[in-house]
Amino acid sequence: MKHDGIPAFTLNPTLRDPARPEFEIETSNRPSFIDDVAAGRVELPVIPAIVQQLIKALRDPHVDTRTIGASLARDPVLTTKVLRLANSSFFGGQRSISSIDAAVGLVGLAALNRLIVACGVSSTFDDVPGIDLNLFWREARLAADAAHKLAPRLGADPDEAYLCGLLHAVGHLILCRSYPDIANAMFTGFAPVRGTELASIEVNTFGIAHPNVGAMWVESIKFPQAVADTIGKSTRPPQDMTAALDLSLHGACTLAAAVAQQASADMALAALHPGVRARFTLPSGESDAAFAKMYDRLCEAEAPA
Repeated sequence: MKHDGIPAFTLNPTLRDPARPEFEIETSNRPSFIDDVAAGRVELPVIPAIVQQLIKALRDPHVDTRTIGASLARDPVLTTKVLRLANSSFFGGQRSISSIDAAVGLVGLAALNRLIVACGVSSTFDDVPGIDLNLFWREARLAADAAHKLAPRLGADPDEAYLCGLLHAVGHLILCRSYPDIANAMFTGFAPVRGTELASIEVNTFGIAHPNVGAMWVESIKFPQAVADTIGKSTRPPQDMTAALDLSLHGACTLAAAVAQQASADMALAALHPGVRARFTLPSGESDAAFAKMYDRLCEAEAPA
């Protein structure tokens, strides 16, 4: 597990190594993402209008749940997912809920907001060359859940932390979708890489790294500026991570990597940034009960059904 920036998984040595010189893009042929966006040759993804409306409405602390229910009812996919969540074991699952208004009331606006953001963003990327989208979004949701759980202890906004975890690597999807031929050549057949390792490959390949692209996109869809700023810094060295939101994202990605590697809670705690680890460590040096419980829940959520 890496400790410089966000941890990355190790490349499978049996597969091609994308960092080898023969797979680097010649500088003269390397795309310029910023120039291509400015010239209209590349378009940034757009979240569906109904999702944008719902996200905006859910930010209003005085919103009427019936208004949310009425908006949801116009989107059969979102309606189905909300009803499925309301009827899941997490909310008891003891009675069948078929009314979207009842489902909204049971799930609550905070959880509903996270669900709609996750569904809306993922639906924007229906096919991306070189990317296993099921794996990508499973890992993104795991990081988002971890960030949301870490945020209160670190003094960050939980909803902003969730967005950071969910969207921190979405810039990679945008790059691969924008340059499909290069993405297929560079990432199809490769073991996944993350964080600083991925950013280095992207700079050699696309001339820009996913944190910069992700930050640009988050700004374009009018998500909080703090989220864009944090995503833009996501692969910087640990010593540059000082803000609460930065620490929440860095810690979330560390925990997501630990879960994927089936590490123990003690190993996961040891891998955390010192500023995060200190918030979950007892004077004896052991993790407190809150951390162990949180890590167990993350592992349970990632376990195969």
